[in-house]
Amino acid sequence: MSLSFLTPLGAVVGLVGALAVVALLRTIRRSRVVDTQLGLAPPRSRSFGIDIALIVVVSGLVALACAQPVVSSSARLEGREGVEVYVVFDITRSMLAQRAPSEPNRLERARSFAKELRAEIPEARVGVASLTDRVLPHLFPTLSANAFVSVVNRSIGIERPPPDRRTRRATSLNALGDMGRAAYFDSLTTRRLVVVLTDGETLPVDFETLRTRLVDARVATVFVHVWRGDERVVAADGRPDAAYRPDPTALRSLRRVAGAVDGTVFVEGQRREVQTVVRTFAADGPMVEQGSELRPVELAPPIVAFTLLPLLVLLRRRSL
Repeated sequence: MSLSFLTPLGAVVGLVGALAVVALLRTIRRSRVVDTQLGLAPPRSRSFGIDIALIVVVSGLVALACAQPVVSSSARLEGREGVEVYVVFDITRSMLAQRAPSEPNRLERARSFAKELRAEIPEARVGVASLTDRVLPHLFPTLSANAFVSVVNRSIGIERPPPDRRTRRATSLNALGDMGRAAYFDSLTTRRLVVVLTDGETLPVDFETLRTRLVDARVATVFVHVWRGDERVVAADGRPDAAYRPDPTALRSLRRVAGAVDGTVFVEGQRREVQTVVRTFAADGPMVEQGSELRPVELAPPIVAFTLLPLLVLLRRRSL
């Protein structure tokens, strides 16, 4: 277990408490002078001492919270032996399509879909890849759910990286064949699954080659169609991109591709069905220890909550 601070300079905020103590001491001194001139008994020193102590406690806790302390501990990870899953995101421009600016676009919905799916298979090693006219790995299969979510949030974006070719339609499901012939999966992995999140608006596919590369490499596939017919790509000026039109044959094309590789197709509204299929696939195999993961716990929120107690006491005392 280790303690670290995300923003150590944030503790400088504690100087505000020191200024408050100085201000209170000056107020006490002036009050005593006035009490002496008026012949009044000065307030008890113990009362001011309690106020000073409360100010010091509050300022200290606020400084500690602003420094954002994090306690990290190492946790053992156990997972299914011989099982690896990839979530592949279509990151071509058509995935920017949305019904309205206030609604999530296709890629945003795919991200949400993927994170929910990951949470359903904590015992499986899961990786992340992107798809344009090529497939690129962003995260090799790991048991770390934190790593998965971080990569999906920070690395997966439209045309990051861009396709090799600049055409009106850039998605090439043909490129998925590389996941069967390149070293995406561990050589000892016997159960290999690729979950593809795409709008299905693809360039022509060589079904025979794709089948050879995936099926012969024992790579199972699940396609999720992230698409709505009334969506548009919004240009930088806020107007719909006239060059883009949703392809009403996309789902049919996706089903032909899935049929060629013995895969399955779902639409994005079938989240539970996809989770069931993937969970069943990943449930086979013995559970074995597969390393460890550093799990952080942020302490700032409970510190802030605890700070309210002495702060309320101080405010009540000063109002009397």
